[in-house]
Amino acid sequence: LALPVILVFSIRLHSGVVNTNYYTSVIAGLVLASGLCTSAYGQAIEPKPETPKASIAIEADALAYTLPGYSGVVSITLRNGLQFAAGQGRYEVPSLLLKGEDNYDTAKWKATSTSVQVLRMTYRFNGPMKNGLALGGIFLNQNWRLRSERLGGETTFLPMSAGVTAGYYFHVGKHFYIYPTVAFTRNWVHSGDTSVRGIKYDVAKWGPSGSVHVGWEWGL
Repeated sequence: LALPVILVFSIRLHSGVVNTNYYTSVIAGLVLASGLCTSAYGQAIEPKPETPKASIAIEADALAYTLPGYSGVVSITLRNGLQFAAGQGRYEVPSLLLKGEDNYDTAKWKATSTSVQVLRMTYRFNGPMKNGLALGGIFLNQNWRLRSERLGGETTFLPMSAGVTAGYYFHVGKHFYIYPTVAFTRNWVHSGDTSVRGIKYDVAKWGPSGSVHVGWEWGL
């Protein structure tokens, strides 16, 4: 920018023309150009916002409320992406999940998970407060009440599940997020009887599950 101005200034001198307005315009242009360059440089070196040291979130399984039931989960995510979560809930087991059992046609099962405790440890690939994939392990401890009006009885038992889980964080704004998640678990009965009037309910040894969580996350 300076070289053309010097050349033009030199040409003007050799031509013997002295135009005060012209030189005033040149100086004003130099000042403006300098200001723009300074502004652009300042924007270029402006530091990016730091990733929070950690985050804490409160979330719920949205599908649990439609079954009906309830759900509540508290989670903390460290700056390195490691996340720990624990939750509590209750829900009516959908008949769709019961119909695949061998004795369903005989018993017409109905079931309620009167309480479920969830522990989840995952790794969020993009860290706290950001969209991205999460992958890890999950453990569930439940209390089931199984009923059969056709058989005229009921029973209670405690199934447990452990396996892998994956999900994806979609933030809507800075704090609110949607977290669709799936899991594949190994299931077993820890205690109690799964039979009603001699008709047994078989808990699937392996099985998938899925849900959609919604939550609110704060940076720490």
